[in-house]
Amino acid sequence: MTTHVHERPSGRRTARRTARAGAVLVALCTLLAGCGVSWAEDMDVAWDTPVDRKAEPQGEGAWLSGDTLVHSRFDAVRGYDASTGERRWEYAPPGRSAVCHATADTGAAVLVLTRDADGVSASAKGTACATVVALDMRDGRELWHGTHSATDPGSFRLRPPEASAGAGLAVFPKDDDLSAVDVRTGKPRWKAALPKGCVPGRSAVAAHHVAALLACGGTDNPWGDKVPRDAELHVAAFAPATGALLWSAPLGGRTVVPWDASAAFVAAEPVVVAASSSGDSDSGAYYSFGANGRRHPPIDFSGSYGEITRDSRLTAVVDATRLYVAPRHRVRNSRLQFRLTAFDLATGSPVWGGTVDDDRLDGDTSDEFLLQDGELTVLAWSRSEARVHVLDPATGARRELFDLPDDVDLADTIFTHHNRLVVARYDAYQHPYRPFTAYERD
Repeated sequence: MTTHVHERPSGRRTARRTARAGAVLVALCTLLAGCGVSWAEDMDVAWDTPVDRKAEPQGEGAWLSGDTLVHSRFDAVRGYDASTGERRWEYAPPGRSAVCHATADTGAAVLVLTRDADGVSASAKGTACATVVALDMRDGRELWHGTHSATDPGSFRLRPPEASAGAGLAVFPKDDDLSAVDVRTGKPRWKAALPKGCVPGRSAVAAHHVAALLACGGTDNPWGDKVPRDAELHVAAFAPATGALLWSAPLGGRTVVPWDASAAFVAAEPVVVAASSSGDSDSGAYYSFGANGRRHPPIDFSGSYGEITRDSRLTAVVDATRLYVAPRHRVRNSRLQFRLTAFDLATGSPVWGGTVDDDRLDGDTSDEFLLQDGELTVLAWSRSEARVHVLDPATGARRELFDLPDDVDLADTIFTHHNRLVVARYDAYQHPYRPFTAYERD
C-alpha cells in the first residue's frame, strides 16, 4: 500500500522565529523565573492514511497498541503500521451487519467489539449488537466470538450494548450480572458480587479494580421494569481477579444522581465519573473516589473557574491526583475563551489555571489532551492554525510549542509514537476524513 506524504508547506509563516532568536529567548527565560517557551517549531507530515469515505456514527474509535494503530467504524476495523501508516489488516463484519461498539485492551493487544448477528442488518429483531468478537490488534485475526444479551430499551442509557476491556479482561453487563472473560481466550473468569438491589451498567477496567456504574434501590416501579423510576446511580469497584466487591457508594453522596442521568467514566483509576444532575442536564459534576472508595469533593461543571460544556466533559484527562480540563469563560462581546485548568481531585479546587486571565495556551482553543510520560500534550487551534503545546502537568508551564501544517483536520484523539504525534479521526461521519496522520519535528 502506498502512503501519502505531504511536501513541506512553502510560503507559510514567513515570520517564523530563527534559531538565533530562540536562543535569545531561552536566555531571557533563564533570567525571568516562570517564563515558558514562547516560540514554535515546525512539525511536518511524516505519513498520512488515505481519505476514508463518510461513515455512520457507530462503532467508532482509535487505539495504539505497540507498533499498531487500529481504527474502527461501523463497516470495518483496520490496523495500520504506526511507523509508516501502511495498512496491515482489515476486519469487515459479514453481510449487512454492522459494528455497534469497540473497545481495546491495548496492553494485551486485543480489540473487543459488539456487532449485529451474522449477515443481518441492525434493524433485525433480536440480532442488533448481539455478537461479541475479539480481534488480535497486531494482525486482525479473530481470537474468539460469543453472544451478548440485547439491552432492555428502557435501560439503554445505563447499559448500552458495549463492553469494557483492560488488564487482561473483557467485562460485560448481562441481565442482572456483570461478568468478565479472559480477553484473549473468551473463557469465563467471574461474575461480580453486586450489591443487593443493584443493576449493572457501564464499566471501566483498571489494573487494580474494575469500576462500574450501578442503578440501585428505588420503589417506584408500577410496570415491573428492570430498574425502578426512582433508582439512584451508584459506583462500585470489584477485584479484577475474582469479581469480589471492594467498595460501593452513591455517586453523588448526599446529592442524589438519578439512574438515568447522562454519566460516563473519565478514568477508571482513580475512579472519575462525569454525570449530569439529571437526564441530559447542563448542570452536574465530576465525581471522584480514592482507592478505598473515599469520596472526594465534586467538581461542578460550572463555577468561578468557568463552565465545562456538555460536549467537552469527556475532553479531559486524569492522573493520580488531578483532573485536567478546559472550562470556558464568556468575556467581552459574549466571546468565548477556554482556559486549561488543573483541579486537585482531593479538594476539588483548581491548582493552576481557573481564571480567564490565567491563559496557559496563549489564546488557543484546546481540542485533545494526552497525558503520558510526565507531559501534558494539548492539540489546540489558533484561528485557523493547529498548534501542539507540551506542558508540565505539575505547574502548567509550557515546555515546548509546535506548529502543524495548514491542512490539519479536527482530531478525535491523539497518540505519541517514538518522536511523532499521531492524530486520529473517527467521529467525522458527516464528511470524508483521513483516519490517521503522523507528524514529526522539522
